[in-house]
Amino acid sequence: MHDATFFLTHEEARDPEIPSSLDGEYPAVDAEGQTYLDGNTVHFGTAADLVEERAEDVAVDDTEISTGRKKVLVPRAIDFYADVSTDPGFIGVSSASDGEWFVKRVAAQTGVTVKETRIDVDAFAEYIREQTETADAWNVSHSRDFGGPKEKTTIDYHDAADLASARNGTIGLGFEYMWNDAFVEGVIYESGYVANYSDGLLEEGFAQWVREEVLPFLEIDVDDEETSEQTELPEDEQDRAEVAATDGGADAE
Repeated sequence: MHDATFFLTHEEARDPEIPSSLDGEYPAVDAEGQTYLDGNTVHFGTAADLVEERAEDVAVDDTEISTGRKKVLVPRAIDFYADVSTDPGFIGVSSASDGEWFVKRVAAQTGVTVKETRIDVDAFAEYIREQTETADAWNVSHSRDFGGPKEKTTIDYHDAADLASARNGTIGLGFEYMWNDAFVEGVIYESGYVANYSDGLLEEGFAQWVREEVLPFLEIDVDDEETSEQTELPEDEQDRAEVAATDGGADAE
């Protein structure tokens, strides 16, 4: 499986190359590139740095036990996928929180502007419906806003999931269809999170699939106040989606 939360990039890069940086120190980047027939290059690999987190701090003396929170630097590694050779382009990281430094690093190195992103899931669903007769959905998630704090989310799995219903406010889609003579299966969420569960799909294949199939549906959320706080699929929902892809699922609302 390959997955990432994606950010949209704009402006022409000074140099679209993402070089490796391995000298035994943080931050570290182990990058590979794949150049396609049109001359564009997709980069992918692993990056690591010390990420600031807050840890519990406990102090014991003769009279009391006191607790608090302190800042600590913890080594974290992320997988990444990026193509800034086009305008727009994309940068994807397997953990948005741990990979924020890498997104900023690529932006600074290449001279592109990075924007928070949403995915038009309705448009993606319409695209695969029109492109292939083999397209199907195994997870369709909708959200309806009734005003104020009232919001209802529904998730239909497998037999209850209908690709034709993925319209008018779809926030998540579990999909399967043929792409480049290969069967692809995964999930795509409005928040910018994408996963592909297809067996045998290498990193460069996932990056190419994102470039060709997902990039056209990345959009900038122009109203920062309304930007979704979900920068990556919650762990429990990701587990549910992965189980549903193979073993079945349940409806939720």
